Amino acid sequence: MKSTLTVLLVVLVSVQGFQSDMFSKHHIPNRNIMEIMMQIEAQLSSGGPFDTINTMLQGFRTSVTSEQIAHDDLYARQKNECDSETAFRRGQIQDASKILSASTNQLNLCSFQRQKAKAEFGMTEDQLTMNQQHLSLIQEVRKTEQENFNKMAVIFQDALRVIDESVYLAKKFSVGDASLIELADATGQMMQHSVSLKRTGQYAAVLASLARISLAEQVSSADVDRLIQLLQTLRNNIEDSYNQFTAENNQAIVLYNNQKERIDKNIARLEKSKTRLEDQITDLNGCVATQTAISQAASNKKQRNQRLLDDATALCTTFNSEYENASAARRQELVLLSEVERLVEKRQNEVK
Repeated sequence: MKSTLTVLLVVLVSVQGFQSDMFSKHHIPNRNIMEIMMQIEAQLSSGGPFDTINTMLQGFRTSVTSEQIAHDDLYARQKNECDSETAFRRGQIQDASKILSASTNQLNLCSFQRQKAKAEFGMTEDQLTMNQQHLSLIQEVRKTEQENFNKMAVIFQDALRVIDESVYLAKKFSVGDASLIELADATGQMMQHSVSLKRTGQYAAVLASLARISLAEQVSSADVDRLIQLLQTLRNNIEDSYNQFTAENNQAIVLYNNQKERIDKNIARLEKSKTRLEDQITDLNGCVATQTAISQAASNKKQRNQRLLDDATALCTTFNSEYENASAARRQELVLLSEVERLVEKRQNEVK
């Protein structure tokens, strides 16, 4: 019997270190099973009462059972906390993932729309610049044309005045109230007008007639009548040219006004589009900034909760491992305890 208990003590030594380590991790008071076995062997060797031995064995069993119950309770609380923490973190990760996905989609949409709006804004600016340049060009052309018209109108009007004066002098000359010198002065002015108006052909007959009259020793009434007729014809031609020139200028003004009105409308439309696009780009810049911030915050939240979930999973895995190992050690203790109780009971029966 003594040798049997000794062998059993040697077996217990192999589990004692592991048992103590598990108990210390779970803050459960440690039992010294080796000391109890040595006390039992001493009691048996000295013939001590079996009631004392049985009390010691029962106390050891109660200690093991109580510790297991306490550890079961602790493990249940830890498991609930682990399940709760895991569910919470997974929920946080899921919420963050949904927000991240939605904000990323919105960010991509706003970025695409902003890029499109910027491209349209650039084209609008180019078209606006072209229309403004075109307007400046036609305004400059119209200004030049009007200045030329005003200059030529003065020449036309002066030419008509000189012709009218020449007709008047010719009529006076025919009755002896004017001299050839006065007609000669008109001839010089008409020569200048013929060049300025670029109508030397129309003036040629009048100037030739004036030249003949000024060189003739005697001027007939027929010559004067012929001059007056040529002057009147010239006046009609110059007046027609002046009227045509005025009509062309008026037509150019109408064309200019129509063209300017069309360009002004284009510029107004483009400026309105430019303002609208500027406002749109401003709004889209805000959208991009907001969605970028939301995406970053959601990404940070997802990463943070993923780390916390990983930490919780690792910790809970450690709890499970410790619980299983400690429970296995206690079961081993109870197996050994049952063997000791069997041997003690056998010895007790032998003594009887």
